Amino acid sequence: MLDVLRKGQRWVTAVFVVGIGGAMVFFIGLGGPLRGGSTRAVVQVGPHQFGLRAFERIRAQRESAYQEALGDEYDAQALRNTLDDAAARTLVDRAILALEAEALGLTVARKEIERSVLAWGSFRDEGGRFDRQAYENWAEYEYGNERNFLSDQRLILLASKMLRLLDGYSRVSRAEAQQALRRRLMEIRIAFVLLELDDGVEASEIDEEQVGEFLENREAEARALYREHSDRYDVPERVHARHILLKIEPEADAEREQEVRAAAEALLEELREGADFAEVAERESQDPGSRQRGGDLGEFERGRMVPAFEEVAFRLEPGQLSEPVRTEFGFHIVRIEEHRPAELRPFDSVREELAREVLATDAVRAARGALANALVDEVRGGRSLEEAARARHLTLERTGWIRRRPDGFVPGLGASQELLATAFVLSGGESSDRIFEVGEKLALVQLVESREPDNQTIEALLEAEHERLLSEKRDTQRGAWVEARRSKLVESGELIVNLAAVRGTR
Repeated sequence: MLDVLRKGQRWVTAVFVVGIGGAMVFFIGLGGPLRGGSTRAVVQVGPHQFGLRAFERIRAQRESAYQEALGDEYDAQALRNTLDDAAARTLVDRAILALEAEALGLTVARKEIERSVLAWGSFRDEGGRFDRQAYENWAEYEYGNERNFLSDQRLILLASKMLRLLDGYSRVSRAEAQQALRRRLMEIRIAFVLLELDDGVEASEIDEEQVGEFLENREAEARALYREHSDRYDVPERVHARHILLKIEPEADAEREQEVRAAAEALLEELREGADFAEVAERESQDPGSRQRGGDLGEFERGRMVPAFEEVAFRLEPGQLSEPVRTEFGFHIVRIEEHRPAELRPFDSVREELAREVLATDAVRAARGALANALVDEVRGGRSLEEAARARHLTLERTGWIRRRPDGFVPGLGASQELLATAFVLSGGESSDRIFEVGEKLALVQLVESREPDNQTIEALLEAEHERLLSEKRDTQRGAWVEARRSKLVESGELIVNLAAVRGTR
């Protein structure tokens, strides 16, 4: 969710728009305001300077908005710098709007400020009358004095006027809204072939000559793979063990436990006298998973077995037999075949293995690419993707009805903005002759059918769509307009943001 909040010009615009009318929200919604003690300018835009107190006030508003949007995901520490940046941006944008408003001759009369303040319900008593004392107390507490508050309100109202002026240039016609709705609500069903690295192709046999040539010319690729998968070659301590298990029922009493222990000790004595462990395990072990393999458990590292068993297994030397080991399953007799210490296999010991892996992947990709190209050739020759795929016994997947999505996600396929965009411009039954990369896979697509929204649906949603498009257009134009002026102020040295003055106080 945080990524969504950070993305796009629309969010940037929303930051300063909310900031313009934010003082009232702060007073009513957050309780006691934050008060700073420093007079150093945190933000300076031309003649307008904002100190620590103004900065912290706006930052608190931004923080409240984030908390509401993120809920339980809100992390004050992780968002600390983000909130600082957002607060500074709000003050910068507000000052830019006010400066441009003044340059155009826009003004704010004292009565406009008074009307704005009178509209705040928080300054009215129980009878609905304006409480002058409450207002003055708040202005002094929040701004230091009434003059500072009125100056800030003048800036806010100037910025608001400039925004309204900018918004007046934004237009969206009925035809634009209709076209946008048809495009957004249009649905299609597609068929696609997805070729993975192991789909219908086999890696060529890699011979010694190929390995030698690879290591001579492309060893860097093998080294890169070695670094990427270093955990594969960082081998932990492990043992190869066999065991014989004599089970004990969970409800068994002490007498039954003693009986099974005695049987285990008798088997241990037999093994010490020279009996073959595998033969005894096949005859006596009650572990169905290893009995037929002579009790062989294979090789394992720490953390794979129950603690009591593991402790004994990693303590024994190869060839040693354990005393009967009690676990929740019963009594075990353990024999260690091999005990291998932890090691990091060096590159030189695995370089040929890596070379074969890269060459095999190359061969598979080449074969997969050749298959995709063959399908494209048939599509260009007039066959549908469906016909070409079935002729090669390839799986052809079909979707349900889907709409355009910004991320290009297609159920069963994955995310490919290019593939989805292409599918929407195909005609019914038409196959694309493009090969699309979807992660590590290759995909080809055919449009099965499409449908547009009916006129009744368009009319029902038209007003809301018009407002949505108008809002988007305003956001875009506001953002571009402010950004252009921000850049000029930065170049001329008239815009300074000193967040070090903030962070140095914490």
